[in-house]
Formats: sequence, structure tokens, C-alpha cells
Amino acid sequence: MRAAATAKRRVGRPARLSREAIVEAALALLERAPHDPLTVARIADEVGAVPAALYRHFASLDELLDGVLGRVLGSVELEIRRRAPWQEQIRDWMRSLRDHLLRYPAVLPLIGRRGRTSPAWLDACSVQVEILERSGLRGALLARAHLWILETTMGVVMQEASLSLPEQIAAARVSLPQMSGAGRARLAPLMTHLAKVDGDAFFAFVSDRAIAALVDLSEAR
Repeated sequence: MRAAATAKRRVGRPARLSREAIVEAALALLERAPHDPLTVARIADEVGAVPAALYRHFASLDELLDGVLGRVLGSVELEIRRRAPWQEQIRDWMRSLRDHLLRYPAVLPLIGRRGRTSPAWLDACSVQVEILERSGLRGALLARAHLWILETTMGVVMQEASLSLPEQIAAARVSLPQMSGAGRARLAPLMTHLAKVDGDAFFAFVSDRAIAALVDLSEAR
């Protein structure tokens, strides 16, 4: 009886599919297995449908994945303190972007696919541009500052998504004996200090230095 009821629910689920339900299913997958690649087959299995059924609600794979990425990044702007000075808003943007991408690292490949950048990603980036405009930067200086903050943030995120900072330090320590003598002599004395560095504290240091340089750039324009 229970098996028949379960089968009946599974048969009926595809008819109740919606864009919202599909995106929610993708997020559920990311929550359970944040490092596993997000595929149409996995999402379809999560909602109890065949992959083709998803395309009744999304015109393309890109549109579906944009929806997932947009949901992950959508709260970045909401976490920026609206009345804070622009310097603190940049800090909020950097921290929020890092937090969301490290929570769901499987969405990192969705940022750019097949020669196309996700509009959801560009929307998140445009929030940073609006903040930088409040510093008075315009034109070429604004473009360079935007790219610099973006690349700085993502450089740290990509490293941490691959290996957390403590894992990076531990792996480096293991490889010390295989280094050249000269290289080991330079790096080994730092290992005790590096082992004490916390990922959040290091990112705060990166943010502080970046914001201080932005202030200098803004005041020198």
C-alpha cells in the first residue's frame, strides 16, 4: 500500500514542476553535496522527473543554471549595509560574495560556460560597481578598481574552494622535504606563522588592504 502511494506521488510530481521547484531542488543538492557538479540529470532526479521535463520551464540549460546561480548570489546585495560608508559596503560585498561561493563551490563553474558569462554573475558584480561610484571613481579608474577588487576576491575564493587555508598550509608542510634546498630554506621558517593564520582573518586582512588602496586611489584622482 505504501509502495503504491509512493509510486503514485512520483508519477504525479513532474506535473507539478515549476521554475521555483526546480531551482529549490538544485539548491537542496548543493546543500547536501556542495562540491559535486550540478547537472541536469541530478536536478531532474531530485524532482522525480526526466531531464527533458525541466526544459518545459527553462528555455535552455544556460537559463536553468543562471537561475540557480542567481539564487545563490541574490542575497549578496541584501547583505550590504545600505547606510554604511562606501568603504564598509565594499567590505560587505567582498565578504558576502566569498561566503556564498564557498558555501556552494559547485556553482563556480556556472559563472562562465562555453564562452558565455552568466548574467546572474554580472548582476552581482554590478552591485560592486555602484558602490565604487560612491567613492567618486569614474571611467578608466572605476573600471580598473572594479576589476582589481573582483579579481582579488575571486583569487582567494578559488584557492579556498579547492583547499581551505589550513589545508593549503598542511599540504605545503608535507611537501617541504621535496622542495629544493634554497626554496625550503626560504619557506620553512614561515610555516609556524602560516599555520596560525585563520581563513576569515586572512580575508579580512586582504579586504582591509584593498580598501585602504581604494581610498588612496579615490583621494588622488
